[in-house]
Amino acid sequence: MDSSRLTAAYQSVRDQLLGVRNSLGHWEGRLSSSALSTATAISALSFYVQANDERAQETCQQRDLIQSQIDQGIAWMITQQNSDGGWGDTSQNYSNISTSMLAVAAIHAAQRDSEFASQITAAQAYIDSCGGIPGLRKRYGKDKTFAVPILANCAMAGIVPWKEVSALPFEAACVPQRFYNLMQLPVVSYAIPALVAIGQVKFRCDPPWDPIRKMIRSASVKPSLKVLERMQPSTGGFLEAVPLTSFVAMGLIKSGQADHPVVENGIRFILDSFRDEEINDTGSKPSSAADSAATSFGSWPIDTNLATWNTTLSVNALANHTPDLKLQIESDPETWMRCLEWIVACQNTSVHPFTGAEPGGWGWSELSGAVPDADDTPGHCLR
Repeated sequence: MDSSRLTAAYQSVRDQLLGVRNSLGHWEGRLSSSALSTATAISALSFYVQANDERAQETCQQRDLIQSQIDQGIAWMITQQNSDGGWGDTSQNYSNISTSMLAVAAIHAAQRDSEFASQITAAQAYIDSCGGIPGLRKRYGKDKTFAVPILANCAMAGIVPWKEVSALPFEAACVPQRFYNLMQLPVVSYAIPALVAIGQVKFRCDPPWDPIRKMIRSASVKPSLKVLERMQPSTGGFLEAVPLTSFVAMGLIKSGQADHPVVENGIRFILDSFRDEEINDTGSKPSSAADSAATSFGSWPIDTNLATWNTTLSVNALANHTPDLKLQIESDPETWMRCLEWIVACQNTSVHPFTGAEPGGWGWSELSGAVPDADDTPGHCLR
């Protein structure tokens, strides 16, 4: 290929990359809206509204906001259903059984199943073709990190019996973090919040027959909630992730703790993560102009952002052309200094409350819900 064409292509991509930095000089990025996230958020918000209606403790203003997001989320999610009846994680993904089950559960949780009966029928046919509940379990094998919360979400929505939901030993969360790696937990360590919340709702809705286990778990409810409070970041979002935060919120709500601070902060995070009129960004369209005019759409991404990950990737990509990067720095030293100072400021400087990680690492975002890991830290070291 002609070297001049390569140079022109590189300069075009470089200029585009530099053009999407934010006002602080770094890259934030935007994750795709997700049917999986949207479904879990709809379920959590729906259960929250219903619980507060029963207690008559929710302000009209907040209820209207939450109900608006539920309605817009369902409207968007319905447009994302694939021709095979299922849903994929995003508008660009093939259908999968996990997201499809969560979408059906969300429609039931919002009490809109009569309105969308045909969509549910098509989705159920797809789910059955994937093997139903056994098919979901087969997808994840022995790891219960995803299968159990998904089935619990379905059970909370009333479409799966609780006997299909495995019990989770939420009492294990009361053990000091340094011993987690010695325990054979049924979920990965970053899913401890789901272990607690989903474990507790299973315990409440389908308690064990074993009196000793029942006694241990009864005694562990309050201590494990204290663990959740310590692990929850200031943003309210566990791992800055809508699905995990939604599973935690709905589990506690359905276990009779809708007024718990972890729920309130989690619901705040979900509301803050909402995107208006996301239909325009996905390429999906309503069936008619009248539908578009009459319907508002909204959705949720999987995570808030991947700012530090995107920034280190961008800096390292530009650094591969050192003379060019040097010219860029010389032409705009203030912006680049802000970028580098921001990267340094993102370094974790204390033992992390979520994972117990030692100081020195970086997470995927500057936000408090991100945790330092071995994926993002090398990117910062290479910058």
